[in-house]
Amino acid sequence: MNIRLLTKEDADIYWELRLRALRDHPESFVLSYEEECEKEVSDIRKQFPTLEDEFIVGGFLDDKLVGIVGYKKQKPLKVQHKGEVWGMYVAPEARGVGLGKSLLKTVVEQASKSKELLQIYLVVAANNPGAKALYTSLGFKSYGFEKQALHVDDKFIDEEHMVLYM
Repeated sequence: MNIRLLTKEDADIYWELRLRALRDHPESFVLSYEEECEKEVSDIRKQFPTLEDEFIVGGFLDDKLVGIVGYKKQKPLKVQHKGEVWGMYVAPEARGVGLGKSLLKTVVEQASKSKELLQIYLVVAANNPGAKALYTSLGFKSYGFEKQALHVDDKFIDEEHMVLYM
C-alpha cells in the first residue's frame, strides 16, 4: 500500500476513479456522475489542487490508484481555522485492508501543518455504518444530522455531519 499526495500528473487516473465513485455510489456524493462526466480531463488537470491547504491524497495497491480523498481549508478570514474533507472513496477491491484509514490519517497529518487549523469537518451518508465507524475511529464526532440531504434515484439520503477537533 502506497499513500501520497496526488499531483496534476495524476489527473487522468484520479478522474477515472472519481467518476467510478460517482457512478457506483451516487448516494455518497453531492455531485452526480452525469454532471461530472461532461468535464474534460484537461480541465481537471488545470484545476487540480496541489497547495498546502488544498490537496488530494491517493492510495495505491500494486501501483493502481484505488483510493482518494480531498481536503480544503476554508479561505475567509473568520473561518480559516476550519478545513473540510471531501470526496472520500475506496474501490471495493481495496476495502478491508486499512486503506481508508491510512488515507484519512494522511489528510489529518497534512492538514495539521496549518497552524490555524482547529477543526476538520466531513459529511457522510447516514446509512453508511462502515464509513461512520472509520471516521469515529479517527476521532471524528457527530454534531448534526440532515434529513433528506440528497435526492438520488427517487430516494432521499440523510447525511450526518462530523467534526474532528485538533
